[in-house]
Amino acid sequence: MSAGLNKILQIVQYGLLGISAILGFVFLMGGISEDTIIYWCYALLVVAALAALGFSIANMVGNPKRAKSSVIGLVALIVVFGIAYALGGDEILPEYAGFISDPSASKQVSMGLIAFYILGAGAIAAAVFAEVSRAFK
Repeated sequence: MSAGLNKILQIVQYGLLGISAILGFVFLMGGISEDTIIYWCYALLVVAALAALGFSIANMVGNPKRAKSSVIGLVALIVVFGIAYALGGDEILPEYAGFISDPSASKQVSMGLIAFYILGAGAIAAAVFAEVSRAFK
């Protein structure tokens, strides 16, 4: 990243921090409502998401070899979510009827849990593999 762009981003960062501090102070003094703070948080979330996507894409364009491994990881994640969606059930048990409104929501919850289990097992397997392979080096 160039020095000029780095300086501009640092100024933007301090500006957003300053606005957040002012809004927090005014909120504590009772000058603004919770809605204003929530909307400011939404705006910061959008800015952060756009920055993360923008810099990721710029990094991929700047370094195509690393982009290949990133795309492979993204495709693997999509495959995991696809498998989890296929395995997820859409039944609603009576004790969860108050929390889940329809079969579609139940399917999404099941998909999320199954994806979590798959990814968690993968993380544990990767940690074990790393330690075992390090022991043989």
